Amino acid sequence: MNWDSIPTIADRGVRHAMGVSVQAILIVAIAALLLLVLSPVYKPAEILSGTAAVDARYGATLRADPSTVQAGDSFTVTGCGYDRADGNVIVSFAGGSWGSALDGDGCFSIAGIPALSGDSLAAGRYEIRALQRIGKRWRETGDTVLTVVR
Repeated sequence: MNWDSIPTIADRGVRHAMGVSVQAILIVAIAALLLLVLSPVYKPAEILSGTAAVDARYGATLRADPSTVQAGDSFTVTGCGYDRADGNVIVSFAGGSWGSALDGDGCFSIAGIPALSGDSLAAGRYEIRALQRIGKRWRETGDTVLTVVR
């Protein structure tokens, strides 16, 4: 009998330890992938509830008040927690833009934005975006939605 070809307990232990390590890496990778895939799920719940919270992507809030308007009515957009080092904020809605300086706390308010695009908007949900010039590009630094009803 050739004793060199029979695995020893030490060999089996090394193989077992390697198997456990690979298994642990796979479990961590799968968990990370699930978190990545499911992370956008929080946003629709916030949109449907009409609440404004600090957006984890931006670190700031953006809110339309009221959050539901009749087509043609005006609304106010407010935001807080924006980085003053990135400069003023541009709010984009339905093809129009409005600008505002930030106060000392990184907050702003733009009143009297009309729910119009040409004559009026169709009923629906519309995205409102906050943009700041970071480096050489305008980047989205906040977002919320406005519901327009007829």
